[in-house]
Amino acid sequence: MIKSFQWKRARRRKAVWFSLFVMLVLGLVAVLAPWIAPHDPYQWRVTEGSLPPSWVQNVPIPGDSDYPLGTDRYGRDILSRMIYGTRTAIFLALAAVSLAALIGTLVGLVAGYAGGRSDSFIMLFVDMLASLPGIMVMVIIVLIFRTRLSPTWFHGLITLVIGFAAVGWVSLARLIRINLMQLKSQVFVEAAISIGASPWRVMSRHLLPNVSHVIVVWIVVTIPVVILLEAMLGYLGVGVTAAVDGSEFTAVSWGGLFFSGRSMMSSNPWVLVLPSLCILLISMSFLLMGDFLDETTRQ
Repeated sequence: MIKSFQWKRARRRKAVWFSLFVMLVLGLVAVLAPWIAPHDPYQWRVTEGSLPPSWVQNVPIPGDSDYPLGTDRYGRDILSRMIYGTRTAIFLALAAVSLAALIGTLVGLVAGYAGGRSDSFIMLFVDMLASLPGIMVMVIIVLIFRTRLSPTWFHGLITLVIGFAAVGWVSLARLIRINLMQLKSQVFVEAAISIGASPWRVMSRHLLPNVSHVIVVWIVVTIPVVILLEAMLGYLGVGVTAAVDGSEFTAVSWGGLFFSGRSMMSSNPWVLVLPSLCILLISMSFLLMGDFLDETTRQ
């Protein structure tokens, strides 16, 4: 029994260290992208387009050692685009999850504390949003906002952040409301109300700290979901966009690599394989960390 517990504890600790290592590596890649990327990810080299990886030599057009993972049809270095795509994925996930967490926390606190008709009205709206297909709602929001903003990479990120946050806060609001329904009947909450504490003070000083662990676990678990959704939308062609020479092209993101890699499956499948591996690693690391945090808070 003791050996079994020690083995589970050691395995959980290894999973946490693995998660932290992956997060650290990807974070460093995102921060140091301008210094470690071998080429400009936007620079066109039409004469060097559609090159295979450097280790592929037995083809009509062999690989070039200057481009370890080859190039796309415009001659842009795939490795550099992978590195810069890490920055886009992390920024997008952190921004979208932070905004969704802020909205979900506020809605959950108000609904859980108010109760009665206010709670019923808020949760009716939440249930209506939850019943809609999330991906379709995100696509509609992204397309609407994109037509109103200039086609730059930053505005492309903003539209995706708005789209993810618009549908992502619903699950957190439900979680916080359920926890508050149990907490607001506790003695410390009734004592704060009896001495004249305002509703905002009760929610911010007494209720919010007691559901902070729920918010943290939700954030950690949701980050890889946002990264995966960006890749899915990018594959569908509804990804981050950038203005290059007056035309709109897929910007540097893993979803953009999926979109451009559809036509290169036979010549260079690494365009799809490597972003998939990155998404798998980051998803595993965040999910393992979320599982560890959830178990820790429950003890």
